[in-house]
Amino acid sequence: MAQWITIEEAAEKYGFEKEYVWILIEMREITVCYERPGVDIIDDGSVQDFKNRNKHGLTLMYIEKLERFCIDKSKLCSIYMSLLGKQDKEIGMYEETKSQCDTLQTKCREQYKWIRKLEKELSLEQTNCRNCWLRRICLKIWG
Repeated sequence: MAQWITIEEAAEKYGFEKEYVWILIEMREITVCYERPGVDIIDDGSVQDFKNRNKHGLTLMYIEKLERFCIDKSKLCSIYMSLLGKQDKEIGMYEETKSQCDTLQTKCREQYKWIRKLEKELSLEQTNCRNCWLRRICLKIWG
């Protein structure tokens, strides 16, 4: 029957850094149980087995496994960098589009003001105001 201990307990018991224990977990050198929410526990026996396998120095198998782990992490970092670069480009495109929309909205508002002014002038042209000397004053009051 496995004896389960926390990562902190294992690090203290065996003199490892917590981060190193996590690396061993990711490399599948030691067994972890994720069944308890919020608490990661590892099999104490698997840590002892790892220590016994490497008590006379690191084995070739462990070094190759560590090298493979590092290569995989490096590839993963490259993928993340690529994704971040693509997100930056996408954000730039959105910002440019927003700027263009703001410019168009400003131009539309200006045109709307001109259209309203023309509508008022046309409505005055269709009445007796077209020859009235107060026409400009009326336009300013209505405008």
